[in-house]
Amino acid sequence: MESKLAQIYSQDELIALKESFEKPKNICVFLNFLKADEDLIEAEFKDLKYQKLNHFCYLFKAEDKGILSRMKAFNEGHFYIQNYASYLCAKNLNAKANESVLDMCAAPGGKSINLANFMQNQGYLACVEANKERFFTLQKNLKNYNVKAKIFLKDSKSIGHLCPLKFDKILLDAPCSTLAKTGFENAKSLKEIKKLSLLQKKLLHSALKALKHGGELVYSTCTFLREENEEVLENALNSEFELEFLELDLEGVRAKEAKSDFKELSKARRILPCENYDGFFIAKMRKI
Repeated sequence: MESKLAQIYSQDELIALKESFEKPKNICVFLNFLKADEDLIEAEFKDLKYQKLNHFCYLFKAEDKGILSRMKAFNEGHFYIQNYASYLCAKNLNAKANESVLDMCAAPGGKSINLANFMQNQGYLACVEANKERFFTLQKNLKNYNVKAKIFLKDSKSIGHLCPLKFDKILLDAPCSTLAKTGFENAKSLKEIKKLSLLQKKLLHSALKALKHGGELVYSTCTFLREENEEVLENALNSEFELEFLELDLEGVRAKEAKSDFKELSKARRILPCENYDGFFIAKMRKI
């Protein structure tokens, strides 16, 4: 595992990756303007120290997670506890009111909540989840946060066939080995990684079939491996689709270029984990 990562990250970056798992991370919350306003939510936070990151996101100390999760405002869906890197995936899709938007592999629903806020609950938001138990969690969360969406218990690999050229924008936060969340000690086997990589390639192919020409797609994972990131995108570039990769707005987080011989992937980014957010891989593309 480390030999694979050493081909992507410098020695200093690898040390930082390992150290990022040693301490609890600070807590980001995403304000839900579908149910509450800024003044109401900030009143809930008045006894805590926080940093306002942007219009939607606030950063709290790691030890405040228990306090935040017990708040009445949290249980009523006024804010969502979410890793900042996850928010950036949804943010970079740039979903707007009155667009047709798909969130593939959507459970537990955090990014769907993001998208609904960015769309102001106007337009068509479809949320798809294949796992039945996770589907009901998604359904419950979206209801609690007042998200207007069509929720489907479907295998997202079938979406391209069922809904060709339907969506203006698609978010594919793909199932992955979650290495950036669980750490090196819980790394999956090479056989499991290859199986995940194949699934990710099929999901992205399905998503691109469902995307309109001129539509935009964000692909993301919370893992470090090339097999689940660059290789998935390289496979798409070698397919029948004509793709243009787009610049990302990562709001100042530390990140490095994707590792690929395909010059098109120079705009994809690997977020480097720190005390405020997890490591992530994010790429944005337009279907020509």
